[in-house]
Amino acid sequence: MKISYELNPPKIVKGERFDLAQLNGDMQAMVGRASQLAGFVDGIHLTDSVLGIPRVSGVTAAGYIKERVDRINLSCSVRVRDRNFTSLCQAVSDAILIGVDSMLVLMGDESADRPGDSGLRPSAAVKMLGKEGYGSSIKLDLSFPARVRDVSPKSMQNKLDARPHSLVTQSISSLSDLREIVDLARPHGIRVAAVVMVPSEKNRQSASIIGLDWSGYEKDPADFVKKAAKIADRVLLTSPNSFGSGLELLKQLK
Repeated sequence: MKISYELNPPKIVKGERFDLAQLNGDMQAMVGRASQLAGFVDGIHLTDSVLGIPRVSGVTAAGYIKERVDRINLSCSVRVRDRNFTSLCQAVSDAILIGVDSMLVLMGDESADRPGDSGLRPSAAVKMLGKEGYGSSIKLDLSFPARVRDVSPKSMQNKLDARPHSLVTQSISSLSDLREIVDLARPHGIRVAAVVMVPSEKNRQSASIIGLDWSGYEKDPADFVKKAAKIADRVLLTSPNSFGSGLELLKQLK
């Protein structure tokens, strides 16, 4: 059973002004969490400015952890909403030089105060990166909805044509929906990573925002994760507002 855990890098600004001492302290706290996870997971995934809130980049966070935590596979997300292809290539090259195992290329949430769109799309970006040979040095992944029926035929074909290493689902609540995604991807040689949100009171609002109904696995999340891991190639646990709940679930899975 391959299990990874998602961490959000620190916000760059807390309050009204940039504070380097505060940011350094938050980075150390992130490393502390990564150290606690090291004995329970196969890898750690670093996000990229979730909800459009500026945070330390996933690539920078991965490098910071790699220097301080031994023997842990690292992956990270990269948003294309804010980037042109040149800056995307820079981010991917930086990740390769750091030794990041895989990169999830996604659209990214729109920023509340500075809405905008570079025009670059994840599937097209992965396809271009693949043509230029980046895929030989880093695994390039694409995000995928939690249900096949939520994807338009055109978008689905674009994702399959891009030939990503893996499709990383949004937070799932149904094993049958996960099987449909796997059945779609595997004939094309594409792996699947199933994202599971840890059901806890502190995560309830995050689940509500994305329309996640975890009632089907809330009573026994460990069993749900184990079954998901047998269907998909790996599971990525996310617990955006409760690290303690995530760590407790990992201990149950050990």
